[in-house]
Amino acid sequence: MISNMIDTMMFMLINSMFINGLKLAMEEGMILSWLGKWGEKWLGYLWQPLGGCVTCMASVYSIPYWLTFDWNLPMLIMYIPALAALNTIIYNRYFAHD
Repeated sequence: MISNMIDTMMFMLINSMFINGLKLAMEEGMILSWLGKWGEKWLGYLWQPLGGCVTCMASVYSIPYWLTFDWNLPMLIMYIPALAALNTIIYNRYFAHD
């Protein structure tokens, strides 16, 4: 039980770092800024969970967790808001622009 919780927390931290890194790479002046501009232009609000908002991205980028940890739907329902909160805290604390 404890081992599974530690695995989940480590996976969440790695998941959050990936999401924040991807979001940063798509900001102005970064290597994937073209993708960020394309997504905003052509996908509109649908772009938010794919690359426009670290909080929203938790929903889509939680799929690897669900696939890795035996399709445990109740745990996924708890994982997504926790990942969204962690993403938002990290992004606002370290990466948000004034």
